[in-house]
Amino acid sequence: MIELTGAMITVSPLHIGTGKKRGTFSETREYVPGRAIRGMVGYYLHSNNHELFKKLRIDEDSDMGKTGVFFKDALPRYVNEKDSSIIKPTVASPVSLRWCKKCKNLMKSTECSNIINGKKCLHEGKKMTGFITKDSITTRKLEKASVNKTIITKCPIIRGGHTSPGLDYELSPYHIESIPQKTKFEFRCIVEDEFVNDLKETLNEAGVFGGLGGYRSRGYGSVAFTEMKKIPVDDVINKRANELSQISNLMMVTNSPMIIRDDKKCPVIGFDSHFCDYASKTFALSGHDGVLRLKDDEHVIKQRITKGIAAGWSIKHENRVPEIIFCIGHGSCVEIDANNFKALAALEVFGVGEMTNSGYGDVYFMEGNI
Repeated sequence: MIELTGAMITVSPLHIGTGKKRGTFSETREYVPGRAIRGMVGYYLHSNNHELFKKLRIDEDSDMGKTGVFFKDALPRYVNEKDSSIIKPTVASPVSLRWCKKCKNLMKSTECSNIINGKKCLHEGKKMTGFITKDSITTRKLEKASVNKTIITKCPIIRGGHTSPGLDYELSPYHIESIPQKTKFEFRCIVEDEFVNDLKETLNEAGVFGGLGGYRSRGYGSVAFTEMKKIPVDDVINKRANELSQISNLMMVTNSPMIIRDDKKCPVIGFDSHFCDYASKTFALSGHDGVLRLKDDEHVIKQRITKGIAAGWSIKHENRVPEIIFCIGHGSCVEIDANNFKALAALEVFGVGEMTNSGYGDVYFMEGNI
């Protein structure tokens, strides 16, 4: 398989709904879920190139060993405020880390011990959500990604034309929060090598003629894909395995929501034996043998968890979301031991849990303690 990476650029304003609505205000996410990209590509192929749709098995919802493409969440890029030429990819911020509110340095305790102008900072810290650069973790200096947002008021369109404010709530003006044009996100997917060129062509066609997100009938959601690069997954795994072998204390961080369920299909919010079982399935899918062990302290697993909500896209359910699932949220952390670094690298490539072809279960490893 091939890892295909690049930039996804907003050609028009982009609204990726959070599912929460405050009155007439619709909030947008700061990233593009892999399920939205999969939905865009899947729907376009189903309508315009059904042969490729079937070859990619893009409609597979349960058995990740049958699908031919895995879409990842498109995360915002970090752009340095002082030098806009410094651009870096980002990852979900680990919830186990605490950053100083004043000097933005990584903290070891409840008070910042970093030296500023010859004196200890001594300021309090906070845990960080959202997306940061990986350099933040190694340099211990926070580089947080953020995207510009705009709010536009729209009037509903009815048969007689536009409507002005009235007593009927359904026909009142509404407010759309969106990400403006020319915003860049990091795009990544895993695809079978024989379909790489077809997928690149499909991405650009679907991004313009179909688009993604909400309010597309109002001109939102057009995207383009550039800077595309491809590298064999085996090369990605070998390089990353060598890097992981240099880390003395491994901690895994969820880079997207992760769906773990027990034998009765009940969501598991946390890392336990069910997670290890799902990890073993990814090992088998990638052709690697490995054993992953969760570290514990007096039989209590060393983890920090956030909660999230996952939703799927299914052509089998008339292009609708088939279910809403409680899941492990962004930035959740757990300390681990493993006996095969290539198998761990495969987890970073393919993900862990259910619906990894929609971007769920993406993870990365770093050195750290809970």
